[in-house]
Amino acid sequence: MELKAFEMATGECLFDPQPGKYFSRDDDHVARIIELLGRIPPQIVFSWNKSTKFFSRPGALLRLSRLFPRSLPGILADRHGWTPQDAAAFAAFLLPALHYAPERRASAAQSLRHAWIAAP
Repeated sequence: MELKAFEMATGECLFDPQPGKYFSRDDDHVARIIELLGRIPPQIVFSWNKSTKFFSRPGALLRLSRLFPRSLPGILADRHGWTPQDAAAFAAFLLPALHYAPERRASAAQSLRHAWIAAP
């Protein structure tokens, strides 16, 4: 739901991975997620049955070593011309639903009750 919300709000995909000479589209996808959301906790990395395909150890990608951290409000302001206030409000709505840990992730019902949705 939240990735679609970003697409509806901006007209773009939140993560649009591209393959490179030495890495796959999947490698780039994992890297873009980390750039936006931060390091994936080790217990989550190694609970994934394909973790050794992407990570040499927790937080260390096998084929991509240079990551460029970015913030969602920064993306919205820089690429889409949103005001800092609008970007911060939308990020406050979207980011809780993107937590790595499912038990910390906002549910669809919680997201629907968020102030950004309820705002006039």
